[in-house]
Amino acid sequence: MDLLFDLGHSRLKWAGWARGRLHAPGAAVWRDEQAAEFCERVLADLEPPRRVAIAAVVRGPLAATLESVVRARWGCPVLRPLSSARCGEVRNGYRDPAQLGFDRWAGLIGAWARSPGRAAVVVDCGSAVTVDGLREDGQHLGGVIFPGLEMMAEAFYARTGLERAVIGSDADVAAGSTADAVAAGARQAVLGGIERAVQAWCQHLPGAALWLTGGAAPGLAPDLPATLQAAPHLVLEGLGQILQREGK
Repeated sequence: MDLLFDLGHSRLKWAGWARGRLHAPGAAVWRDEQAAEFCERVLADLEPPRRVAIAAVVRGPLAATLESVVRARWGCPVLRPLSSARCGEVRNGYRDPAQLGFDRWAGLIGAWARSPGRAAVVVDCGSAVTVDGLREDGQHLGGVIFPGLEMMAEAFYARTGLERAVIGSDADVAAGSTADAVAAGARQAVLGGIERAVQAWCQHLPGAALWLTGGAAPGLAPDLPATLQAAPHLVLEGLGQILQREGK
């Protein structure tokens, strides 16, 4: 079995990959731990794979450390694919295909694999939120990016100089403290941004499948339209498809 990793800004996800399907997906938060110790801890509970593929959008030492620990522990091939102009029927819509974040690229390929020949809108809610459109012939039409919940709150405190003593509750717009008001405001902004972007895409792509993925998606989903279908491992699914093509 192959092993897939999706390394974001605050979370590492993984799953086995065999016969075109994910197996035993897992996830761990890595932000406050030494890179090598974190990687060793995660890998200790995993079976030795045939190959490993890593989707990494995070900058810094963790991606290189993960690759190094995998090679040292298992001695297997490690692939770190990049966004390309084309993968099967899916075609990259960026003028410079390499500039498209690999998580977005893999998510589009995962969406196509779920519904070949159908237009799709992919909403990925992580540290940033992205909303991309895919035409029914596999042509990526581009997308939008805006800050996610935590990034939006961090930007507010950084620009205002206010001290962030606690993380606020986003449960009520009638907030009674600055921390709660910032958290609730960030939530409303993210929800509104997603809804507006999806609405705009649906005008371009009527009948498109609407997919919702990313670490923050479960917390946002209750306040988003029910037409958005949960696909929590869409990036890993796309990465698996890419790895499968690499093996041909």
